Amino acid sequence: MQVQHLLQQPPVQQSKPQQQPRIRPLTVDEALQYTPLSSIVPFGPDPLPVPLLGSRDTASVFTSPEERNKSEQILQSLSEELKSSHGSSPFCKQTVQHLKHLLSADGLTSYQFKTPIDFGFEPAQSAQVAKMNGSSSPISTSSHFANLVLESTDVQFRYPTPSTQASVSPKARPISGQNSTALQISQKSPNQQAYSRNVGASACYNGVAPSERQSIGKPAIIVPALSSSFRSQEYIDVPDRDTGSDHELVHDFSRKRRPSENDQDDEPLAWSADQRERAEASLQGLQEMLASIFEAEDQFQPDTSGVSTSHGSSFFVVGGGTEDSSLTLDAAAQIRLDAALEKVISVGKFDAVPVDDVLRVQKLCEGALKSAETVDIKIEKGWGDTEVASWMQRIDVLDLGLKASRTLLRIMTSGRGEKRLSPEEMLQTILNVVKNALESCITPVVELRNSGTATETFKALTTHKKHINAVLNHAAKALRLLAALIVKEEVTENAITTVEFLAAGLIFVENGSNEKESILGVQKFERLRVAAMDVLVKIFSRYPDQRTFIFDEILTSLERLPVTRQKARQYKLIEGDSIQLVSALILRLVQTSAMRTDEGRASKKKAVLKLSHENGSMDKDDDESSTADELESAKDQPEPARSIDTEAKAERYPDEALQQLSEAFQPLLDSASKNAHYVIQFLVSRALKSTKSGDDPYRVLLDIFTGDFITVVTSTDWPAAELLLRSLLSQMVGLAEAEKSPAPAKNMALDLMAIMGAAISNIVTRIRNTSRSIENGESGLDRYLVQLSEDFLDGKLQDADVLVWDGPYRATLEYLQDRDLNDGQIQSACGYYTTQWASKIYSMQAATAGGGDDAVDVKTARMAFRLRKMIFDRRWLEVEYDFDSVTTAQGRLAYALTIVNMPFGKAFDRILLILLNSMNSEQATVRSKSLRSVIQLIEKDPTILERGAYVMQYILERSRDPSPLVRDSAMGLIGKCLALNPSLEDEIWKSVRARVIDLQVGVRKRSMKILKDIYLRTGKKDVKTAIADALLHRVMDTDEGVADLARQMLEETWMVPFVRSEQDGPATFQHKLAVKEQVILMVRTVQRGESVSSVLESLLKSLLAKDAKNCAANFQVCKAMVASMFDDILDDDEQTDRPRRNEVLRTLTVFAQAKPNLFTTEQVELLQPYIEHLSKNDDLEIYKSVIVIYRWVLPRLSSIKNSFLVAVQQALLASLNKLGRLQLGEVVSCLWTINGVLQNIDRLSRVVISCIKGINAARSKDLSKDVFSVTRYITIAGLFGKICEFDADIERFKAAFPVWKGDSVPSLMIEAFAPFTSPKTPHAVRRAALDAVCAVCQSWPKQFLKEQVCSAFEIVFREGNQELENLVLKGIRDYLSLEEKRSEKGANSGGNDDDEDESGRIGRSFANENDGISSSLIQRFLKQTIRIALASQDAFALTAVEVMASVSRQGLVHPKECSFAMVALETSQNAAIAGIASREHRALYQKHETIFGKEYMKAVHQAFIYQRDVVKDAQGATAHPFVSKLRPLFEVIKMSNAKVRKKFLANMCSRIDFDTSKLEVQAEVPSHLQYARFLVENLAFFEYSTLDDLLHVLSCMERVVTGTGTIVAHALETEIFKVQLDPAENGDGGEQMAVVQSVEPPVDPTRRRQLVTASMILSCVWEVRNFLRKLYGVGSASKQRESKSKDLAKPPSKFPFVSGDKMWEEIGRVMKALSSAEAGTAQCKAFVELMSVDDDFKLAVGEDGDVRMQTPSDDDMAGTPAPASGSGKGRKRRTTSDTPGKRPKIKRRRSSGSKARKMSDASGEDDGAH
Repeated sequence: MQVQHLLQQPPVQQSKPQQQPRIRPLTVDEALQYTPLSSIVPFGPDPLPVPLLGSRDTASVFTSPEERNKSEQILQSLSEELKSSHGSSPFCKQTVQHLKHLLSADGLTSYQFKTPIDFGFEPAQSAQVAKMNGSSSPISTSSHFANLVLESTDVQFRYPTPSTQASVSPKARPISGQNSTALQISQKSPNQQAYSRNVGASACYNGVAPSERQSIGKPAIIVPALSSSFRSQEYIDVPDRDTGSDHELVHDFSRKRRPSENDQDDEPLAWSADQRERAEASLQGLQEMLASIFEAEDQFQPDTSGVSTSHGSSFFVVGGGTEDSSLTLDAAAQIRLDAALEKVISVGKFDAVPVDDVLRVQKLCEGALKSAETVDIKIEKGWGDTEVASWMQRIDVLDLGLKASRTLLRIMTSGRGEKRLSPEEMLQTILNVVKNALESCITPVVELRNSGTATETFKALTTHKKHINAVLNHAAKALRLLAALIVKEEVTENAITTVEFLAAGLIFVENGSNEKESILGVQKFERLRVAAMDVLVKIFSRYPDQRTFIFDEILTSLERLPVTRQKARQYKLIEGDSIQLVSALILRLVQTSAMRTDEGRASKKKAVLKLSHENGSMDKDDDESSTADELESAKDQPEPARSIDTEAKAERYPDEALQQLSEAFQPLLDSASKNAHYVIQFLVSRALKSTKSGDDPYRVLLDIFTGDFITVVTSTDWPAAELLLRSLLSQMVGLAEAEKSPAPAKNMALDLMAIMGAAISNIVTRIRNTSRSIENGESGLDRYLVQLSEDFLDGKLQDADVLVWDGPYRATLEYLQDRDLNDGQIQSACGYYTTQWASKIYSMQAATAGGGDDAVDVKTARMAFRLRKMIFDRRWLEVEYDFDSVTTAQGRLAYALTIVNMPFGKAFDRILLILLNSMNSEQATVRSKSLRSVIQLIEKDPTILERGAYVMQYILERSRDPSPLVRDSAMGLIGKCLALNPSLEDEIWKSVRARVIDLQVGVRKRSMKILKDIYLRTGKKDVKTAIADALLHRVMDTDEGVADLARQMLEETWMVPFVRSEQDGPATFQHKLAVKEQVILMVRTVQRGESVSSVLESLLKSLLAKDAKNCAANFQVCKAMVASMFDDILDDDEQTDRPRRNEVLRTLTVFAQAKPNLFTTEQVELLQPYIEHLSKNDDLEIYKSVIVIYRWVLPRLSSIKNSFLVAVQQALLASLNKLGRLQLGEVVSCLWTINGVLQNIDRLSRVVISCIKGINAARSKDLSKDVFSVTRYITIAGLFGKICEFDADIERFKAAFPVWKGDSVPSLMIEAFAPFTSPKTPHAVRRAALDAVCAVCQSWPKQFLKEQVCSAFEIVFREGNQELENLVLKGIRDYLSLEEKRSEKGANSGGNDDDEDESGRIGRSFANENDGISSSLIQRFLKQTIRIALASQDAFALTAVEVMASVSRQGLVHPKECSFAMVALETSQNAAIAGIASREHRALYQKHETIFGKEYMKAVHQAFIYQRDVVKDAQGATAHPFVSKLRPLFEVIKMSNAKVRKKFLANMCSRIDFDTSKLEVQAEVPSHLQYARFLVENLAFFEYSTLDDLLHVLSCMERVVTGTGTIVAHALETEIFKVQLDPAENGDGGEQMAVVQSVEPPVDPTRRRQLVTASMILSCVWEVRNFLRKLYGVGSASKQRESKSKDLAKPPSKFPFVSGDKMWEEIGRVMKALSSAEAGTAQCKAFVELMSVDDDFKLAVGEDGDVRMQTPSDDDMAGTPAPASGSGKGRKRRTTSDTPGKRPKIKRRRSSGSKARKMSDASGEDDGAH
């Protein structure tokens, strides 16, 4: 068949050179190969309708002929009214306005027609064509009203031509005024203009130039003939690509679709035959089922005889399981009917079902519905199997009702327009049934638990789990259908609210956490909750006025959420994670806020309904008047803006395109932002009022919500998570940076900011990892996204790179749309994401305009147009453009790139800076929290440490923080930093080393662990040495845990690496080299200080003790180390990298003292040459080290030769004259050790006899000329007398001194030394003599009691020579220490039972009768010892304190003798003194608590004197941090009961009180003023153990101020400010008048100074009282006791944001009042003002029942206290210019105050004066 056209003319002959044969029109088969059908297989069997002659069927908008006829009647009536009124009908005008709104171009689909092919017609031919078509203008056969609508609207569809493509169609002219007789258009309507332009449109045909056109009689499909040389295999089929104006596209993965490729709408225009057949079959099946049901129903109806048949029993039940006799479909029939209805509705054939049949179906369902509405299905917890079985029968009734309601709801939502199919009564019944099912059945079953009284019921219901789950599924389906009905149809407010409450209630029902605890199962009920969430979202989207209510209902119900994370997160995400369902709901609501909803369509539907009202149903007069008003107001409206409906217009008018985009997205974005802010503000405000451990769950819930938002922030399905996190971050930044934010609020902010910062780091990590996974991809999108990722990681990514048309936003949207655009969740995500994209485009352009470039470029204009289209039509992008398939990895990477380019993703640096700045907060808890928060960030992103040294500087600064909590957090953070970046160790190891001596145990342990890691990692010897030194000193730590940790670390680093087992064989060279390196390290460590040797000795003893875990292994390592050190001794000493010989020997002495068995005979013999010649200082040091080694090792070597010992002894004796006292001690000890082996004491005796003779000979000489010799003799003799025992050789001494008649050699020595202790003796000789006396007496205590010794000591103490006093006290201290050790058996053995302690043997006392010697000695010299201890804070005082401590431990005196001094010494700035005093004080108090309680006020006063005179600081506390100086004392007192504590506190307050007239004020600063300040500042910073103690202090302070303060204030007014009373009365008998004396008597300076001092004391007390109330948040003491009687025994809680700075400064200001007269006057004024006006003071007075303020009487003026109730009338006062402000009349009663003061003074006399 040939393609024939309407026109056919003979061809026109062309010139011969160009003559071609006429082309024959192609047949369909021939033309088919050049159409897309040749390469595209049709999707359906009938894609093209068969061409038929005549009119073809078209899709009708009417569902029935009746509806069509009704519409025609409405139009006809409108036309008639328009005609009869000559175009002036107001109703018609109103209708036209409504239709113009409905036909607005913005709300309609835009059709872009292809340019028609020009077949070469000349203009005349074109005109002829137009004429043959009828006319050159459109012929209108429509009604008058239709023509009016056509002419008044601007809906143009025309061919685009070059000349008219961008022309602007003229706006429609407004309707003429009321005087017009007809509606006329003065110019062509826009539609006419479009028609006229379309008629003449033409275009060139491809391949034929205009000059070569040939006129053909009949248009035909003409294809040029192919060349004979054409070969199809040489060509590639390249698909056409219409990019339009997308010149900016540089990628090949985005294409504009061809028109023929546009997808069909949801409703296809043409169905296939198979689809039509299925639809007809579905309809026929429904009709047959309905016929059967109706026939069965008729069978049930009684006939004329009144008898009904039972033929319909297969479909019906009577009463639906209840007593009702109505006819009801049974369950099976109901299910079949519902399935058939669903099928018919889905294929769009439900309109063919007669309405009467539908109504009859509804009537059949009503019975089951009403039965289910009234059935009682409540559950009781005590039910058993019988009750549950009965309940299940009622459940069947409910189940049938739910099925019926589902059928009815399906009919209501089918889309049929009959109102009678959706009666309100039926809808209310359905709501009641669903409500009954959810609230009375489902919810109680879900909340039931297998515990308590519900156990039996739980088990019984579990057996019916399957049946109940069926009810749950039916209820869920009914709920979904209800939501669909509410969205599609107009329903009552009550229906909407009911469904909202039902859905919201299901969200917050608490199900079991696992399958065993839930009857219905966790996931099955979770599906019902998801359905409830969908319902709420649909209502939220459909009804904007319900949005606030929905949010409020959700947020106020949050406290019902389970706070345990296991129960809280049960909503499964597609990525596999889980979040709270309510979190998902909030996210969906926020996303829905940012997408266009169906509100526009609903308004259009309302307009149509308004037009289709029944005739006469509306009052015409009212209608005309309202219409006239609307038309009148419409005139005042501005002309509508130009509609940008094509990209061409957008390019031509870019500013308007961008503005219209803003108008489209801005309301949506504002709504989403407002809702997000509302949610976050609610959560934050509630969280600020609760704690994680409190009963209020909002603090925990805020953490859970934050975690949920962070979980989904990288998910493409939840783009609103970024907005919520951004809003939360904004709130937290505000809290963190606000100066007045309390510490808990700041801590919460820092905590959440750290979590969010870590989330941002996770996003960056995901970008890095995902880009690596696709970097080898072959698609262009892979390469593009990888390049963007690299730019981002390099910091080069700009906003413009992300916002391009085919960029990450577009890829993300394509990924979402490819999944399922019909899914509500995906729709909301796409809508919000598109709005966000539009917002970013607009913001970028606004930023560009702000930079000076106001022009909107073409690309931005095109994107603005496209995005606006996407906002209005969610399928626009899918219809208009193609995009390469986006994989999951690509979609998630693209989305992540957009997230990091949003405000939340860019906030990481801001978060880090805030956290770092918070380290400098005034609040310690905030500083600690900031450090812990930074740890979270660094763990996620270690590159933070590489951004600059400032990060570590912040952290290291906090390691020196005054707060131990902050220091501990800082050390934890430093440890994390080192683990993540070991290269930082050089920068921080010194700071860490400084913390090993921290006062806080936890800080010390953390720093030690960090140092150990650095030690094992570093290769720098100086660093290793310093760290070893620090760890070594912790071996002697006062905390046993720290000491054990130090020993363990040193064992792991110094011993364990060098342990070798027997199986390893002999030591290898590598092992020896490693040991040598360790030895070098230990030697260098020993050289770092004198104290290292003793600590190392203690460590080695503990590691080598028998009870040590690795004793044997450690012994072998130490033995190898000793051998290595001997090798070093023999090596050349000039090597610079080796330790010197004297250093090695010094280290060997430590090993010798710790474990002598480590040495061998050969090693000892190697040391002999070093003791034979002494020539220089190095030799002397080596000599001393060798002597020490010999002293400890020789007794342990059984194989040593006597000849060697004799040679050593001879060498030692020869060197006595060359050594100092310290070296002499070691030599004498070594000699006595050798004598124990050789048993030749005669040689030692001769040396001592020689010295004594020299001493005796010096008595008759001038000692000033021979000081050195005498001093030498005395020193040597004293050391031999202390260390050696010569009584066995006493005969030799008697022979040498015939005159001496004594019985012991020590007494001979004392008699020789005593004369030289005289003050007349040269100082050096006297010092040596006293030292020798003490040395001998230590080993022979009986000599202490000799008169010569006691007299010498008394003379020393009487003289006050500190050096000699210290010498004597050291002697006494050493003796007492030996006595203590003697009483503690085995204390010196160190666990080495086989090792005899030589020092113990040498230093032991050989006397047996020394009982009472210590007591007698202390009784004589204790007072002098205490005096020395309290006189200074230097080493002399420390010696005295050590003596006192030993006395206390041994109980040599009464505890009271040392108690005062111990309390005072606790306040010393010398840590050693304070530590010893505090330790002994606590021990004494635990033994003698009753004795100490009465003496503490004397001790407090002693502490004040010590601070004032010795420390030179009379203040009661130290600042920054504020610590009470009496804190150690109060910590001891807190060990007692409440009565003791309160008595102590009351006594302190009573010591503040005073008698003004007795104050001593002669000193520059009065003593009592200083003492009072000392007391109140201590009271201010005590750590009170109970609230009752605090309230007791406050009460005592108030009593002092209200008592004594009243007297002082009165005295100030009368004596300083001269306020007096006028004796004359007013005429009306009113108040008396205050007058000023004409002549003011002078004020006594002393009295004035007393009053100023008194006001200063009381002002300080009141300041401290106010500070304590603020610090602990307490009010009045009496009211606090009444309101918190149950909490009195609990510790008071501090307000972290209250500091003592203000109080400290105020007291400092008050203390300056005596500096000048003006300052004193100002202080007095301030105090009087305080007593008169201060609200706190008046409150304290009013609440104190025994204290009142009253107006003074005449007696008061005389200075005597007035009675409690004064008589006489009051008088007004007049004041001088210096008088403070007027005082209100407040009653005073000083008598009770004075009485209280006197009682206080009386009690003070018992405790001691101050």
